[in-house]
Amino acid sequence: MARIPTVREDDPGTPPEAREFLKRVEGGLGEVFNAARLLANHPQQANALIEIVRSVRHHNSLTPTLTELAYATASVANDCHY
Repeated sequence: MARIPTVREDDPGTPPEAREFLKRVEGGLGEVFNAARLLANHPQQANALIEIVRSVRHHNSLTPTLTELAYATASVANDCHY
């Protein structure tokens, strides 16, 4: 099974664009999750994905409570445990 390498900001071989992406994630979330480290392999696409997620999450007609309920319901319906 193929594995995707995680990008570390303390690795000297990490490209500057990936470091910037990880800093952006840390600034927004307070920490960098493994999923973000995987996305950092392609920082331009990762940044675009972050913008889509922000748009869907924050620029909708639902209240924050209903938004969380929608995410939780989708997770249960898809048997997601992460």
